[in-house]
Amino acid sequence: MSQIAAVIGLGLIGGSLALALKQYTEFSVIGYDDCCQTRRLVEQSGEIDRVADSLEGCVTAADIIFFAVPPGAVVRSVQQAAAYLKTGAVVTDVASTKGELLLAVPPLLPPGVHYVGGHPMAGSERTGFAAANAQLFCGRPYIITRHPGIAQEAVAFLTAIAGQLGALPVVLEGEQHDPAVAHISHTPYVTAAALTVLAGQGEYGGLHLALAAGGFRDMTRIASSNPDLWADICLTNSAQIRQTIGRLKELLDTVDTQLADGNRAGLREFFQQAKQLRDACQNRK
Repeated sequence: MSQIAAVIGLGLIGGSLALALKQYTEFSVIGYDDCCQTRRLVEQSGEIDRVADSLEGCVTAADIIFFAVPPGAVVRSVQQAAAYLKTGAVVTDVASTKGELLLAVPPLLPPGVHYVGGHPMAGSERTGFAAANAQLFCGRPYIITRHPGIAQEAVAFLTAIAGQLGALPVVLEGEQHDPAVAHISHTPYVTAAALTVLAGQGEYGGLHLALAAGGFRDMTRIASSNPDLWADICLTNSAQIRQTIGRLKELLDTVDTQLADGNRAGLREFFQQAKQLRDACQNRK
């Protein structure tokens, strides 16, 4: 008898997880979403084994449960599901912040049920199950976070699954996660949003956006993402994001000073450093 994977929340990430689990693993896949229209859409697609009509019905027999709900809803969702989880089950999430969850989730779980934080570093500016894609995680880092007292077999279980999805599993200690994603995900989103608002403001905002081409579009693509989701994300990692914004301001102040001084050598050195770092990142793909 095959093992069962349950996915709670069938938007872009949860839907993609459900599709990838079905396509690349031997799990039977059950999904649930609070939105009845989403449940209907997934059921009509026929792409997973079953769509449950309740949270209880989704998780009761599951060997691993992925909570793919907004960051602010993870604790509440786990709390609602806890009484129905079977002994030996592994609970994970896809939230892009971990500080609160690593403290709040383990005490909610019954004995013999294990929590492992998860964060696939994949996404899109598109939203909903209609944008879900089984290949979304291929070649992308999948961060797995440890916490004191974690069951190593649960870490190994999720690590193996992430690898089957085509992702690149990266195991971090809990305290490493939130500062890292503030630098590479959260502050970049805030910056993209700020650049977009800056370009669109004022008398000539419409002209600026009409002229925007490749560079601007590449840098600001993520600003088209779900604003409710990003408000949740930013508030759950506010201290780390504020620190990173502070460091970004310092770098921009340095550039501003170099511009004011006509310091071509300083500007070139800064841009060369950026190029080398970006090229190294690109070459690691």
